[in-house]
Amino acid sequence: MRTNRLKHPNMNATVRLRARDGREVRVRHMRRDDAELLERLFYRLSPETRYRRFFVPLTNVDETLVQREAARLASIDPERETALIALIDEDGREEAVAVARYARLAEHEDTCEASIVIRDDFQGVGIGRQLFDLLVQVALANGVKHMSLLTHADNSGMIALVQGLGMPYKGHFAAGLYEIDLQLSEAHAPVFPFTTSP
Repeated sequence: MRTNRLKHPNMNATVRLRARDGREVRVRHMRRDDAELLERLFYRLSPETRYRRFFVPLTNVDETLVQREAARLASIDPERETALIALIDEDGREEAVAVARYARLAEHEDTCEASIVIRDDFQGVGIGRQLFDLLVQVALANGVKHMSLLTHADNSGMIALVQGLGMPYKGHFAAGLYEIDLQLSEAHAPVFPFTTSP
């Protein structure tokens, strides 16, 4: 049974996050017209970051495939998915520097799969942890109890990010990957950063 679902999230509401080096980003819910931002973000990711996020080497990718995948990822089903996009103003236009998302599992309504990707020049400055914490807050507010993440076993940054949330989790190593079951604790009362009325 779904509980505490956010019926009408404010898609235009923004939350500001500040990196440890003083840079500021704006975070909001992803919209369908963000596909172009996702395309440009993809091309700003290093080969290593692409590999850590998508689990396959993505060099010399067909431009049409990138456009199609960006359009798919920008099309959010609000009943099952949430995607938060972190934005800055750069060279006279808006650019994406990070995306955190989750999608509910069809067979387990209180469980979701989650992921995060951060542009290389914004890694290691605290934006990822803050953005992922916002994603967890949205998941909690939407009644999600378990968040499943899959990462490379040597991805110490992602593992530290999960540990830093202060929520219980279980981890399982297999074939060079680390599967994490983050247990969203009801002891952590959800906040409503993207709604005008909880």
